[in-house]
Amino acid sequence: MPYTSFSDVGRLDANALKALLVAGEPAERVWAAWALGLLHDEAFARDLRATAAEEPHPGVRRHLIIILAGAGEHRSVLTMAAHDPDERVRATALQYLARLARPGDDEATDLLARTLATGAPLLQLGCVAGLRPDAPVGLWRAAEDCIASPDRDLRWTAYESVIRQGAHTRAASEIARDLIAREPEQTTRRDAMRLLHDRVGPAALRQLANDPALNAGLLPELVETLHERDVRLTFGEIDGLMARFQSQESLHRVLQLLVPGSEGSARAFLLRLFVELRAPSWSQLREEILTRLRRALDDNRAPLDEEERRLHRALQDFVENTVAEARANPDGVENNEDVGVCEHEREILARLAPLEVH
Repeated sequence: MPYTSFSDVGRLDANALKALLVAGEPAERVWAAWALGLLHDEAFARDLRATAAEEPHPGVRRHLIIILAGAGEHRSVLTMAAHDPDERVRATALQYLARLARPGDDEATDLLARTLATGAPLLQLGCVAGLRPDAPVGLWRAAEDCIASPDRDLRWTAYESVIRQGAHTRAASEIARDLIAREPEQTTRRDAMRLLHDRVGPAALRQLANDPALNAGLLPELVETLHERDVRLTFGEIDGLMARFQSQESLHRVLQLLVPGSEGSARAFLLRLFVELRAPSWSQLREEILTRLRRALDDNRAPLDEEERRLHRALQDFVENTVAEARANPDGVENNEDVGVCEHEREILARLAPLEVH
């Protein structure tokens, strides 16, 4: 009578389990192998090695590999990783071989290295998924190379393994850039950015934001990840990032990443934004810039430097020209009352005037 569950098989004694391991249906053979492992039978490993060598069903062999690995049967796992006729079985064996292999295990290392260099994507994925943190650096370098694979499963597994284990041989932000440049799914790209932050730290996410080689089309996703993870940027980093955006909404989101309380040191930067980004359609962005510039002028009362003096003069010229145009317009300013013209610009000029030291 066939058994229908592992609990039924688990009640059998060792002899019955060994018989079922040979003569049972595929599912029964798997249950019998697990049950024998739980019994810690002293002849278990020997019997399982013999069974694995004769087992015709690939799915059963995959289970046997896991049990053999749990029993420390390194040689059996290595043999199946190298010679099993089924690719999925070899992939499973390679994964557990990578977990079992210790430093100095040249035979296992050589097989893993050859597979990572020339194996099919499924076999490479098995190697990468099982690599130990103390695996030879050459194996981790080969795993890193898999991030460039056209196979999405391999690409992500390689990235996740390298980043989680901290086993990268170059900057983590560069590795993340390589992955997200190839990844078509936005959710996966965002997951990659989150993993970079969570495993390597906010500095890595900031480095990614400062990477000029990162595709500009991916920057909005990166900006949202920076907000999500509460990573803030210096005004220099903000300046470089803003230069790569065009829309008011995106520029506004970037500006909101400025380190809180750093407006004083960013005074010249904020003044430049206020002078240069004054299109009427950018009212939301202008309001954010004005708010931060006011803070900067409250926090930093040092004399204007050369760049700030240039911006001061440019702002004066703009206000004078705008007022003159308004007065010359018959439908514009009435009775020469131009108080409302360039109201915010005049406010900033009044606050800059005492700082204009020659």
